Amino acid sequence: MRLIFALQLTVMLYGCDAQVAVDAHSEAPSAELEQSLAEPEQPLVDSFVMRNPEIREDILKQLALKGVEHWENEDGSIGFNVVDTKEVDQIANEAIGVYISLQ
Repeated sequence: MRLIFALQLTVMLYGCDAQVAVDAHSEAPSAELEQSLAEPEQPLVDSFVMRNPEIREDILKQLALKGVEHWENEDGSIGFNVVDTKEVDQIANEAIGVYISLQ
């Protein structure tokens, strides 16, 4: 039991983000943190590979229809902004589901 408690405590302590600076007199983050959040140097992006051409084309069409910013990378993967992850996941899952139901 003590081992589990120690492990949980260790995970919680190391899991805290040390970069978040909070003034002791106010609950507002420091100006440096606000600036870094307001103006990121590069947008966070992610990508995935869909090798099935039918599903890939369906995903690309749906991304365009729903106005989700996306692009095709040199390695053939489909790139997108991380803020759109939920919508991209939903579109991909629907496309895969439709493909499976038609087989």
